[in-house]
Order: sequence, then structure tokens, then C-alpha cells
Amino acid sequence: MAEIILKTKEPDKAAGILFEALDLEAKRLQYSLSLAKNRLTNFERKYNISSDKFIAEWSAEDLKGQDMEYIEWAGEYQLALRLSERLLALKGIENVT
Repeated sequence: MAEIILKTKEPDKAAGILFEALDLEAKRLQYSLSLAKNRLTNFERKYNISSDKFIAEWSAEDLKGQDMEYIEWAGEYQLALRLSERLLALKGIENVT
């Protein structure tokens, strides 16, 4: 596991600021991920297929002329993946002081 070392003249204040910022970012990511998952659920219900299967097997032509919906669904799927990865990385940060 890699370590990041920060130097400051006021370690207690800096630590408090950093942990507040990390907590706020985690909440922001969780909220954004929740919104993305809700939008994915709407697509899944509409087309009766999971997003994983849609990404793996479907193309724009499968949505009966709904190219924009295909793009939106695929984009939402990629967004959810990136948000999940960032949230996981953020939650993996621990204070070792």
C-alpha cells in the first residue's frame, strides 16, 4: 500500500480539513452514483434487460430507432462505473497517524 505524506505547520487543522473534504467528496460521489443507478433502473425497466447485458450485447439498432437513448444509457453506465471506482478508492484511504 502506498503512502502519501503531507507536511504542514498545523497538522491538526490540516487533518481536520482533509478528512472533512474526503467525507464531503464521498457523500457527493454516493449521491451521484445513486442518481446514475436510478436512471439505469429506468432504462432496464423500459427495455426489460439489465444494463450489463445491454452493454455486452445490444447496439443502437436494438432500441427501435432510439439512438439517443442508446447513447444516454451507455453513457450512464460508464458514469456509474467511474463513480463506483472513485468511491471505492476514496473509501480505501485510511488515517495512519
